[in-house]
Amino acid sequence: MDSIKTAITHTLEIKKSTFIAYLRPAAFIKDVEHALKTIRDAHPEASHHCVAYVLGHESEVQRFDDDGEPAHTAGKPMLEVLRKNHLTNVLCVVVRYFGGVKLGAGGLVRAYTKATSEAVKRAKRATKHAMVTLQVRVDFPEAGAVERALRARARVSDSVYTDSVLFVVDACESEADALEGHVRDLTRGNAHVEVTRRYVTYT
Repeated sequence: MDSIKTAITHTLEIKKSTFIAYLRPAAFIKDVEHALKTIRDAHPEASHHCVAYVLGHESEVQRFDDDGEPAHTAGKPMLEVLRKNHLTNVLCVVVRYFGGVKLGAGGLVRAYTKATSEAVKRAKRATKHAMVTLQVRVDFPEAGAVERALRARARVSDSVYTDSVLFVVDACESEADALEGHVRDLTRGNAHVEVTRRYVTYT
């Protein structure tokens, strides 16, 4: 599953109705609530503010709201677009200003699908990476070479100097074993390496 890097806004007009699609990164429910309030406040005169969102690294949370449009003609097709594009941690809100011409159920589905799809096409994707945090402890004589090796392959977020040197490192999980092996080779097996956290990030 991917996410998106930046917010996208896309507008189209269909039979005199204006549809404004807002696509936003959203990792938590509070992000959804804040973005939705902001959009509603910006369009108080709109006929509808239809919503679809997917949250969680495995898309655990999926919700939609037709906001007064006929059932399953707005929010659900918007959600289907997000699903088919394998997106998560993303919110889509489509604001509709009714232009006086009724579109019918099929027309509404096509309109909300198109608004969402075109916003998704314009978005820059953020790819999911499984990450780990490593604690690498080495003796002082080996610290310089180990630090250079770590910085070349990962991100050193902290270093602590006591009777030895502890490096806190964030690395791709797929590369962690190779990184640990390289450190052990540099220190002739004397380094102590421990995985302390696993998490997911999007870049």
